[in-house]
Amino acid sequence: MSLGSPLIRYWYNPSSDMVGDTVEAFLQEMAGPTLIHIPGRDRSRKRAICTLLHGNEPSGTRGIFRFLKEGIEPAVDLLCFIGSVRTALHEPMFFYRHLPEDKDLNRCFKAPFESDQGRLAKAILDILQDMNPEALIDIHNTSGMGPCFAVSMKQDPAHEALTSLFTDRMLVTGLKLGALFEYSERNVPTVTIECGGAQDPHADNIAYEGIRRYATAEDVLTPVPADWDLEVLREPVRLELQADASITYSEAEDVYADITLPPDVEHHNFGRINPDVPLGWVKPASWDKLIMNTPGGVDVKDKVLRLEGNRLYPAQALKLFMITTNATIAKSDCLFYAVTDDGSHLE
Repeated sequence: MSLGSPLIRYWYNPSSDMVGDTVEAFLQEMAGPTLIHIPGRDRSRKRAICTLLHGNEPSGTRGIFRFLKEGIEPAVDLLCFIGSVRTALHEPMFFYRHLPEDKDLNRCFKAPFESDQGRLAKAILDILQDMNPEALIDIHNTSGMGPCFAVSMKQDPAHEALTSLFTDRMLVTGLKLGALFEYSERNVPTVTIECGGAQDPHADNIAYEGIRRYATAEDVLTPVPADWDLEVLREPVRLELQADASITYSEAEDVYADITLPPDVEHHNFGRINPDVPLGWVKPASWDKLIMNTPGGVDVKDKVLRLEGNRLYPAQALKLFMITTNATIAKSDCLFYAVTDDGSHLE
């Protein structure tokens, strides 16, 4: 079987003393994108984990490091892809989502694979196709503070079972951005796990405990009774900003910015927001710089948000998530996702 890729180091069954004493030493040992192959009791099956696609999201790497240090034997072969190692090592460590000269790796899992990050994404996809795992988990941290949740393209028993290993909240979306979780289109059950904020120790524990359950269970694709009911949110939409839009975070409106949000806007993550809750400020002349389309390309901004003077409000009861207070991420990716509170379809 060919595992060859000059872009990804293949590291077979490292012992606990080979991975270093700290996560930093672990990253330095890898030096670049790495596939760690841990043999399991059943060598005929494989499961895959991918993490650190964003260099500032460490919980998945910390979870894999802890799993390796404890020397746990998985039920089946475990394939662990560690992506943006060089980005994470760039000082200050775990600071950059991606380096300024690079594209966002988790937007490169679709053709054309022309950039350096695109070629790395293609190499990961080729190895996955060659190794044929029965499931794939992609572990992230949220770009802001908030609870753990999963993202999936499908809602079926297999995807619900994978989600339940980590969390009680699942988002189902048809948005196609070139993210790794879209691998489920190849009939390999795949979910992204957003463990919570990168600075939250609880997120590290969620990642580790989920990895341990995923690695050691004989069956991860059949739902089992859980201590919680799975909350399913369908077809979120993203609030994106035009390239020339300016955003700032302040307790009062910044008259020089197109959009101003309060610094504590993250506290709205996954809470129900009524139409009378102010979200921030937008200049009326800048309204068209806010973009909110469904996966089918239908503009639904007026169904989600409304402007009264310069104050921004929900147009109906909503749940928001992945709210970021990082202006760079807000501009390069999105400001937040939204779903209707009653689960109705925005389109």
